[in-house]
Amino acid sequence: MDTPLRYPSFQPDTENIMSVVHDLKENNFSDNTLLSNLDFAERFLRDHPLKKKSKLLVKGNYLCVQIGQSNETIFTVTSENNQACVHVCIHNIYDRKVTMYSINAGHFFNHSCQDEFKSCFTQAQEAVNEGLPRLHIKCNRFSITYTSESSNPAGPTVETKCHLKLESLTAEGLLNKKVWLQKEKPACHGLIACLDYLIKQYLTAIYSLGSSYGFVIYADKEIIKITSGENVSRQYVLLHDNDEGVSMFPPTL
Repeated sequence: MDTPLRYPSFQPDTENIMSVVHDLKENNFSDNTLLSNLDFAERFLRDHPLKKKSKLLVKGNYLCVQIGQSNETIFTVTSENNQACVHVCIHNIYDRKVTMYSINAGHFFNHSCQDEFKSCFTQAQEAVNEGLPRLHIKCNRFSITYTSESSNPAGPTVETKCHLKLESLTAEGLLNKKVWLQKEKPACHGLIACLDYLIKQYLTAIYSLGSSYGFVIYADKEIIKITSGENVSRQYVLLHDNDEGVSMFPPTL
């Protein structure tokens, strides 16, 4: 269980985060994951400060820092596979339903959605329809939960799928998707290896693929799609195996 370090009188802003980091270092706390996540939180919130009625929770390997005490907005930073993950919980104290008006684009700031055809923000708006007591959205390393004053806490979960848009099939376009993967899914080495393989295939291809194409990649227990649009005329499947490497079907572009 995480040992809590509480600073209830502090406003969860960058200045107070840095003050807490200084305090931890002065007292020789050695939870490097916590310090790394605090640094991430400070950078994340630098341009998008939390509202006054907010609470920041930053978790490490065995310590948890709490800054602020309001439960209206709870901003939590944790780690998974050595990468920072963000979870936001927004509680509507004035209504018994989460509605489309509860879903604010500002709640999704600094987030690179893994569905480039229909963002998690749009999917969340569509999911609430006429109102829900609760809604949870999960998109890669970001998640957000909306709750209300309803006596029924149940509600659906919207989990996005990774669907990346390739405006034009070029080496630069494929490289941009590889860069996205390296930033947003850095622990998925198989996915990145498949992009490397695809780039090499493109550079040695004899024929042009045309304008309607798609790639489905299976690796690291994940499935991602990279397409030029919702409908494709030709599709390639890439698989990554730790022993055999990358294979593609059909085998050539």
